[in-house]
Amino acid sequence: MKKIAVDFGTTNTVVAVWREALNAPETVGLPGLSVPFGDSADGLTPSVLYVSDGIKPEVVVGHSVFARGLDIQQDARFFSSFKRGVAASNRPLARVIDGEDWDEARTSTIFLSTILRTILEVEGDEIDELVLTVPIQSFERYLQWLRAEFDQGGRQAGFSFKQIRVVDESTAAALGYEVRTPGDLVLVLDFGGGTLDVSLVRMPLDDEESGFVLEAGRSSVEVSRARLETSAEARVVAKAGRVLGGDDIDHWLLDDILVRNSITRKQVGGAYGRLKQAAEAAKIRLSDHESAEISVFDPASNRTFQATVTRSQMEAILDQHEFFTMVQKTIDKAMRGARARGIFAEDISAVLLVGGTSRIPSVRRLVRTHFGAERVMEHKPFEAVAHGALSLAAGFGLDDFLYHSYGIRHLSALSGRHEWEELIPAGTRYPLPEPARIVLTASRDGQEALELVIGEVEDSTNGITEVMFGDHAILMVDGGIERKRVIALNDEEGARTVAYLDPPGKAGEDRVEVEFNVDKNRMLRVSVIDLATKRQLLRSVPVVELR
Repeated sequence: MKKIAVDFGTTNTVVAVWREALNAPETVGLPGLSVPFGDSADGLTPSVLYVSDGIKPEVVVGHSVFARGLDIQQDARFFSSFKRGVAASNRPLARVIDGEDWDEARTSTIFLSTILRTILEVEGDEIDELVLTVPIQSFERYLQWLRAEFDQGGRQAGFSFKQIRVVDESTAAALGYEVRTPGDLVLVLDFGGGTLDVSLVRMPLDDEESGFVLEAGRSSVEVSRARLETSAEARVVAKAGRVLGGDDIDHWLLDDILVRNSITRKQVGGAYGRLKQAAEAAKIRLSDHESAEISVFDPASNRTFQATVTRSQMEAILDQHEFFTMVQKTIDKAMRGARARGIFAEDISAVLLVGGTSRIPSVRRLVRTHFGAERVMEHKPFEAVAHGALSLAAGFGLDDFLYHSYGIRHLSALSGRHEWEELIPAGTRYPLPEPARIVLTASRDGQEALELVIGEVEDSTNGITEVMFGDHAILMVDGGIERKRVIALNDEEGARTVAYLDPPGKAGEDRVEVEFNVDKNRMLRVSVIDLATKRQLLRSVPVVELR
């Protein structure tokens, strides 16, 4: 059984294969795409792409872009950080290259497809299971993109996989680190180029009957030799996330360089891309050194832009942009969720740092100060997610919960306005042990159909009334005081789930019983029974993928 995991990151992508002979994951370098082994970024594939021909299309991907110097000019053909754009609510406009539109979604699809084709060439075998990882926060569009491009075993994208699994990045990271103690609480701080995700995970419990024991210091090979039972499950206790990462730091450093050289972004012209690249290189160097030199020559203006950035200067820039405050607030939010379940900071046995931004010394210092240096693990910042995803595919069960509350919209016969009824509160574990049920009433005589619109609620609520619309974001009032935001997930033409009534309904009549379930893949499914005719109108119809 060939199992492959791809951790598609904003800055770097990691590919790992489960080796049956070793019973362990192995990071795989992809020829021409990955940084050669022996470098400090062993086996990482830079998440960059260059469009050589926008019509055919022909592209250069990963390390080859840098090796051929295609990133130097930073022209419209060069793409980086496109994963972040796929998920953004306000995506950048498509670029026109050789008369063809190239947006973040198309670039990401071609990048990931190139990765997968190269894996197949390297491994030479059919892949039984492909595991893809996703962040936990604000990435519904990203999940929808994955499903649209790689559903049905990847056949739509030109591949054939027996199974594709989507795994939460932060939870996978907890299982990717080699130190695992049964039942212990582990805080995962996944801080990459685009996002900061914080997850508190309870590790699998010891199953004495199977002999599956996770002990501190045991390697992933030793752990994998134990027989994995379904009772060995990792459980997410609390989560928090924020769109913040290394990309933001690069831009802040670049702005500082421009100020030092008395020039604006507009005036810098064609040298902008090279300056941004130099800022990123300086940020990476400052993780291991006290200072970094920046020198970029612009032939157009015959000018050299120079700056020396020290670690303390970069920390001052981060502080100026409230970077550390945002990191602290994200950790605090996760810990508030933990305290609501009776768990406190002293109960956490290990804090795992994942992602390139977690390597910044001041970030590590903040985490060590908060939780104690003895509990912070940072030796596997790049591989933990991909390796942990493979561990899940190899047998670890995952008992996760929904990050948001969800409700259904209906028209009130009394007020004549839409109201939302919460069906599934935040923190509900999936798959649901029992379906959630609600009886809906016909709002008018002669009603021939009921539209089932599902909304994502920011906070747990009971009975909230719609007061204002705006681009599918609905401002709600709860008890006339507290304002809440609900996002309708399927309120678009062709996306709504509809139950048709025959005979038509009568105003005030309890007409249908709606049953909601959430399967193991977080897909909300709906079944509808017509109470008047006892007929099943819908049976386990997929509505939307929840978070």
